Amino acid sequence: MDMIEKRYEQQLPQDITYVETPVTEAHTSGSLITPILRRWHIMLVTILSICAVGLPAIWLIGKSVYDSTAAIRVAPIIPSILFGDKDSEGVIPMYDNFKNTQANLITSEQVLQRVADDLADKNLTFFKKPVDIKAELKDKSTGKQNPALVVAIKEMVISGDLRVIPERKSELIKISMKSTNPTESAQVVDAFVRAYMGIVVDEETKGGDQSLTILENEARTLSNKLEKQQQVIRDMSQEYGTSVLDEYHQMMFQRVVALQAEITKAETRRITLQTQVELLKEVKGRGVDAEKLIKIRQDFLNADLMIHSLTANVAQIEQSLIVAKQTLAPTNPELKQKADLLDMLKQRLDQRRQEMNKDFDEMLTRELASSDKKQLENAIAELKQTETYVKYLRELLVKEDSETIELGRKQLAIKDSERQLKLTEELYDRVRRRIQELEMERKRPARISVAYYASTLPVKSKSIKYTFALIFGAFSCGALLAFLRAKVDHSLYTPIDVSKRIGVRIIGTTTSISHLDVLKLPNQIADDYQTIRANLGLLNGGCIPKKLVITSPAVREGKTTFAVNFSTSLARSGKKVLLIDGDLRKSDIRGLLNLPKGSGGLQELLAGKSFEDIICSVPLAGFDVLAADSENVSDALGLLSSPCVSECISVISEKYDHIIIDSPPVLAFPDALLWAKMADGIILVSYAGRTEERDVKEALDRLAQIKTNILGMVLNNVDINYSYNRYGYNYYTGRRRKANKAVLLLTTKEQNKTSGDAKS
Repeated sequence: MDMIEKRYEQQLPQDITYVETPVTEAHTSGSLITPILRRWHIMLVTILSICAVGLPAIWLIGKSVYDSTAAIRVAPIIPSILFGDKDSEGVIPMYDNFKNTQANLITSEQVLQRVADDLADKNLTFFKKPVDIKAELKDKSTGKQNPALVVAIKEMVISGDLRVIPERKSELIKISMKSTNPTESAQVVDAFVRAYMGIVVDEETKGGDQSLTILENEARTLSNKLEKQQQVIRDMSQEYGTSVLDEYHQMMFQRVVALQAEITKAETRRITLQTQVELLKEVKGRGVDAEKLIKIRQDFLNADLMIHSLTANVAQIEQSLIVAKQTLAPTNPELKQKADLLDMLKQRLDQRRQEMNKDFDEMLTRELASSDKKQLENAIAELKQTETYVKYLRELLVKEDSETIELGRKQLAIKDSERQLKLTEELYDRVRRRIQELEMERKRPARISVAYYASTLPVKSKSIKYTFALIFGAFSCGALLAFLRAKVDHSLYTPIDVSKRIGVRIIGTTTSISHLDVLKLPNQIADDYQTIRANLGLLNGGCIPKKLVITSPAVREGKTTFAVNFSTSLARSGKKVLLIDGDLRKSDIRGLLNLPKGSGGLQELLAGKSFEDIICSVPLAGFDVLAADSENVSDALGLLSSPCVSECISVISEKYDHIIIDSPPVLAFPDALLWAKMADGIILVSYAGRTEERDVKEALDRLAQIKTNILGMVLNNVDINYSYNRYGYNYYTGRRRKANKAVLLLTTKEQNKTSGDAKS
């Protein structure tokens, strides 16, 4: 045993080792690109085949084509000679629409007719076609010239042989024609330029004359209107010698106010005199009757204008307060303001009445003291004079008020006439300026002009475009064929494929080393087996079954490699592990681990040999191995069918935490089913891109028929993008992990090589 361990120390690497695995690209059922790239050879053959036929045809059939192009310049605006660029405002935003309109006019019926007339005597080969005599006679009868030529030119425009294109971000409208005859195409393009420019010049000249005539007539009309409005203003202001009547109106208004104040004063004096006369008449020669005295007192009070005004205001405020109480909230400050105002007016009314009563009493006392006849006559005479004076003042007020109103109306009429005159003057000035502009604009360059006449250049061959189109089509066809081929492929590539197609539980994946960084491989693969170990414990109630059978649906799916690596992972976790080579027909573990030749195997153990004599230890990996004798493969099924096999495995399991049994494929031999009955659980191993869906389903059906405990499935050689630890691949970038994390790892290629040596 010491010699064996020493040999292992020399032969087995201290770090994780890998060898190249069969190249298999990543795959997903929903992806379109990955299955196509996996079958790149189909794409390549398709592309080469199509290009071999199509490229020579493209380059041999092409002919030389020439493009004759002329251009008409349409300026956004021609700067005014007098006013610079002022009249360009508001024109630029509509510039594109204007260019498009002019481009449409170039292909109008009027232009086509002029082009036909211009080209009629050129004898161009473009238009040498059979003539419809009936149609030509009919068109000539309607006055049209060269009808057949017009139709031919129109067909060229409709078919796209002759194009009129307003260039974006440019002032040019290009007229181009592609043809194999450059001379004739240039003549046709130049004919379009001449025909269009002839029409434009005619319309601009005609339009300018019409605009000038209209503006001159309008200027004469406005001049007559100005004279009439000025005469009206002069007539209205002739009486005062000026059209500004504000001061006169203000003076008359002040006179009216003064007359109103004087009338109020005279009325008050008249009322006082009337009261005095009445008192004198009543108290003359006898005492004053109490009732008449009260009535005279009341009339005296009511005749006071202030009392009358205060009484009316109190009534109005009371009515407004009643309405406000119905519409406003009690807390509204407006109610309080109205109530305070009402109280103030009432107090003022009471105060005024007291004053008037006092005046009446004083006057009564005086009159009673001196009630002679002369006093009465004087009072009557003064009363008559006062009444006459009041009447005179009222007549004068009516006259002054009427004159003031009339003066105000005249002032408004003058101002209105002045506003109309100002508007007319502004319009007249604008018309005169526009006439001057038109007269000067006749001298500036035209807005539409010929940029250049036809220039002919060879058109860049379309062979290059057709070549790229052919290559793109060939690529598309190749991709389509590769995709169709992928649709009929039933191999499993990713855990998603297994879940969707089969529905079996996925314990974990092992990562393909085809595209991984060599420095990161040990950590990635070690993490894969740690994940499988952790998932197996979680999916089995927190512990890993003691006796595990590792099998696969078919051959060369990496089950032996997985068994060795999984045993190593369990041993590194501190478990005592025994790996049993349960494939008695083709023993691979002895060759994979370089076990000494001649050492015993499972057959010797079943024959009665001591377990300690045939067991081999792998110190670096940390587990024991019970290999199989590759030279004694006779009657493997009969040997495994013996009841002593199950008893022997049960006895051995007492010495270990876990026993890993590497069995033959399920679909190859029934040996795997016998091992499955002895174990606590089964792990089915498959190989990404190699294992087919139907094989996995059939293997699961066979295991389910004997009621075994299928723990789940492990998918080998999965692309890093679909691995269970795809994000852990770059997690440790920038710092090294501990060296003892690495474990012994054997690959499928080593297993296949060992199998070949055993067969030989």
